Amino acid sequence: MNARSPNKRQFLDRPRILDVAISFADAHGVEDMTMRKIAGELNCGAMSLYNHVANKEELLTDMLDAVVGKIDTPDIEGDWKIAMRASAQSANRVLLNHHWAVGEWNLRMPGPNRTRYMESILAALTQAKLNDAIIYRGYHAITMHIVGFSQQQIGYQKMLGPNFHEIAEGFLSELGGNYPYLAYHVRAHLDEPEECDEFLFVLDLILDGLERAAQCS
Repeated sequence: MNARSPNKRQFLDRPRILDVAISFADAHGVEDMTMRKIAGELNCGAMSLYNHVANKEELLTDMLDAVVGKIDTPDIEGDWKIAMRASAQSANRVLLNHHWAVGEWNLRMPGPNRTRYMESILAALTQAKLNDAIIYRGYHAITMHIVGFSQQQIGYQKMLGPNFHEIAEGFLSELGGNYPYLAYHVRAHLDEPEECDEFLFVLDLILDGLERAAQCS
């Protein structure tokens, strides 16, 4: 019997809908996602899906919130920089695993998971005894780094894929000798050791800078 026949339908609820929709978006992106396609993946009619989710916009909002729920929040009991480092790394990993989420991040109002995540960052910065101005700016610096850097990583992965070295060598050839500083920079990318973590390098600059700014204020 066909796997999508009515006799094979499974219980439909919101968590299952989100799991299936997230898996679809991971594989195909959100541009190609429709309520009808998700209903097909769930082996149900579109009207059954609408009983649980009002429309694609609501589904995307809840999908993003479910993904944010996978991020480890900072532990405010220990060293604040270590805690923020671990949480930011977790966020970067989660976003790299769900490429579509970075594009939705600034398009959606926070759901329950993201609200808790935002609160946890502010709590960690407050527990570090940073002043109000540094907490305000620091929160923005940290979250913009996480989302922005992750988005750039994803963009480069899509553009360059496994052919990075071949593309870079071709770009160097096109540059000729006209842009020596840019050529040097591109060669540095080619020679960069695998253990180099630019995400953490920039994050540490931000965290150290916040600490110094707080001490000087």
